[in-house]
Amino acid sequence: MEAETITPVKDRSHWPVAKFTSFDESRAYRIRQWQEAGCEARMQGAWELVEEYWVGMKGMHPDELRLQRSVTHIRSRGR
Repeated sequence: MEAETITPVKDRSHWPVAKFTSFDESRAYRIRQWQEAGCEARMQGAWELVEEYWVGMKGMHPDELRLQRSVTHIRSRGR
């Protein structure tokens, strides 16, 4: 019997729901919504998009998005 892989579902119940009659109306609503959102909300939304792309499209592990530390120290040359 194979182990079943369960993908966690994001809670999007806090997202507003609206119905529009045209694409332009929808676009204007989204622009207004982002402009009214605070800086923290915009940063959070952008980071969610980055994570979804990194994991979903590239198949990479989300922990690889953290800052990398490849240089341990720098020594200056003596004159």
